[in-house]
Formats: sequence, structure tokens, C-alpha cells
Amino acid sequence: MEAGKKYNISEAYLVAHALLETENGTSSFAVGKTYEGKTVHNMYGIGVSDARPQDGAKLAYARKWFTVDAAIDGGAQWISHQFINNPTYKQNTLYKMRWNPQSPASHQYASDITWTKQQVEKIKSRYELSPNSTLYFEVPVYNKENSNK
Repeated sequence: MEAGKKYNISEAYLVAHALLETENGTSSFAVGKTYEGKTVHNMYGIGVSDARPQDGAKLAYARKWFTVDAAIDGGAQWISHQFINNPTYKQNTLYKMRWNPQSPASHQYASDITWTKQQVEKIKSRYELSPNSTLYFEVPVYNKENSNK
């Protein structure tokens, strides 16, 4: 909750994202992975790729994410600055983070094409715990004139 407020990110999103990327808190990045002799955590899969998962440990080490709390706070800051609240990219929705419609195939958060669907399911379950929450939706509208861009 603190990281969400601090970096202007939905708390439900942060929890859902961490649950997805850490396999509900059971992955080596959640429980702690050793890199350069230190235990590191990476709750949001930042820098991790299917081909090179060790890059996520390297990034966590460089950013000093040596505790779960540091990884939650640091990861939320990174996501906020790189995507959600970035003044250039303005990728403030899951759709924009994954597909980047302003510049397709660039600056995308995840490689998994089902990432947004998985996130939505987890976020929905978080909001079901707080039925009086207010939800805001942004629906992209495309028109024929811009279809070639």
C-alpha cells in the first residue's frame, strides 16, 4: 500500500503483478535468489526474460533489492517511472504496458501475450475483496485514419 501511494500506482495492480511474477510468492525471486554472494528479490520480474532470467537478479543486485520490502518499493518506483507515470510513454494501463499502441513492438513490459489477461484476473480478485472500490477504465479508440501508423 505504501509503495502504491508513494508512486501513484494502484495497490491492487501492484499486488496482482507481484503475485503473477512470483508465482504467488513461491518463486526464487520472491523467496530470495543468490547473486554475487547476496540474496536479492525481484517481485515484479523486472529485467527477467525467458532467455536470460539471471538478468533479473543482476538488476535486483544493482538496485540493492536485498529485502522483499526493498524489492516492492524499488520495483514500484521503477514501474512508475518507466511506464505508468512516465511523461514520454504514458503507459498507464495494462494494455499500453504490454502492447504500447503509440509505438508497437517497442517499450513493452512483458513478452507473454497473455500477460494482460493474467493481470486482469488477479486484479479483479483483489477488487472483489473491496466491493466499494471505485474503478476507472480507459478504453482505447482507434479510427481508420490512424490505422496505418
